[in-house]
Amino acid sequence: MEYNSFIGLIPWPVAAATAAWFSAMAYRSGKSIILWAICGGLMGLVVTTITLGLAQATFIPFYTSEVAPFRLKIATLAIVLVACTGWVFTGSLHHRLLAVMKPSTPPPPAPTPPAKPPTSPAKP
Repeated sequence: MEYNSFIGLIPWPVAAATAAWFSAMAYRSGKSIILWAICGGLMGLVVTTITLGLAQATFIPFYTSEVAPFRLKIATLAIVLVACTGWVFTGSLHHRLLAVMKPSTPPPPAPTPPAKPPTSPAKP
């Protein structure tokens, strides 16, 4: 079996990019930047490693020319999965998303004019 440096190399830049993305989202929302960066990096590393590992385990190349396109497809799939998973996990940091999800409050009722006392007919 050949040494596969591709699988060992890809998760780290994806994890670093995910950590930067999570920390930027946390900074804009006023949350803990360090905590979100660590969690984002860990999530990116785990999702990418699992995706690439499972793909390599199921792939049996018949020709060596099939290996490079397969690795590019799986790397793209791993990045898409990290982006989708990250979007779900950072849902609480998306202000626009939260604004749409909040129930709309009905407008306040219009003020009613004060009641006037009944007018009595004029006496001659």
